[in-house]
Amino acid sequence: MSKYRNVPSLFFAAIVCALSLTSCIGIDASGKIDAKGAGTLSIEYQISKDFVQLGALESTPQLPLPLSREDIERGLRGMQGVTLTSYSQREQGDNVLVSFSLAFESTSDLVKYLDPSGKLAQYQQQNGRSYVKISFGDAISSLDPQMQTEITETLKPYHFRFALETPQTAPQISVDYGDFFHVISSGKKTTLECSMADIITSAQAPEINISWQ
Repeated sequence: MSKYRNVPSLFFAAIVCALSLTSCIGIDASGKIDAKGAGTLSIEYQISKDFVQLGALESTPQLPLPLSREDIERGLRGMQGVTLTSYSQREQGDNVLVSFSLAFESTSDLVKYLDPSGKLAQYQQQNGRSYVKISFGDAISSLDPQMQTEITETLKPYHFRFALETPQTAPQISVDYGDFFHVISSGKKTTLECSMADIITSAQAPEINISWQ
């Protein structure tokens, strides 16, 4: 469905897999950034067992997504300032849940890990404010009404959720081409959430804009 090339990070690989294969995948991510720009990022994704060969942690042709700790560590090779701090995999109902946490020395290091090419994730600082932009891709092909209905029904249990806490006040988060996202701020944290089906059936790939001071 979508046009992606050479996306090495596990976070984006999950999105790519969901968009390109209409796989049953949910993503729950949370990050915390301190005043120096360092912090932590935790990611959990759930994958339908229909797309996973249980007992084999390596990727399959049907699911080109790294599942093992070794695959995640391999993706970190050559990446400066980002380390894997925890990893787990377990079964829950009809899904396999893979969870891991990263520590990063700077926001720039994290963004380079998410997308070394700089095409889907960018970071910059301007006038004492930090900006991160994350794109879900290049293009999403149009769907006929029947296919859209089937995808929406199949992906009902799966969601995309991202929460970020920054040092002073809650970060400002907006989404271009994604009015179906719900954005809630409380204290120093902002949470962004939507159905995975909404992302996949969107007429244009959403772009998340984050800024904080």
